[in-house]
Amino acid sequence: MSEHFHAVLPEHIRLGALSDFPTADWPWWHRYPNGKLATVDSLRIPVGCRMALKELARTIAPKAGFWDLDFYGAGLHLMTRGVSLGEHTDASHHPIRPWRRLQSLVYFLNNCVGGELMIGEKAIRPRCGDAVMFDANQLHHVREALSERKTLSLFSWALDDGPKINTSAQFTLPIT
Repeated sequence: MSEHFHAVLPEHIRLGALSDFPTADWPWWHRYPNGKLATVDSLRIPVGCRMALKELARTIAPKAGFWDLDFYGAGLHLMTRGVSLGEHTDASHHPIRPWRRLQSLVYFLNNCVGGELMIGEKAIRPRCGDAVMFDANQLHHVREALSERKTLSLFSWALDDGPKINTSAQFTLPIT
């Protein structure tokens, strides 16, 4: 199940995040094999983006659990032209903390040609100012971006002292 939100952040906060959003050559991106770029060090997230992430967390409550405000694996994501992301479910457990992942929230900072988030058969077009929240165990993928796709993301978690399984996304096919 997914939930779609329109015009979540005030425009001045979205524009501040967009103006601070790093370019593809930023040295602190984590680079996935398929070309997706993501932040992994929350201390490196630029101020405008950090403010927008905190405002997202304040504005949209998770259906359950709590948002990780260290943005582990979340934060900023950039897909440049030609990048897509295969069908997968998100990590079910935090690799460091005793947490189980519940939901993912994706906020579109800009309009993008292509780059639709596919949750089942539902295509969610990347429109600036919109957000979508979905269960971490839902199969989803991202179609090829035909222009840059800039997103902010939050993950919600619940305390879970059980065994850590699936501490990274589980792809139906190997990521390329």
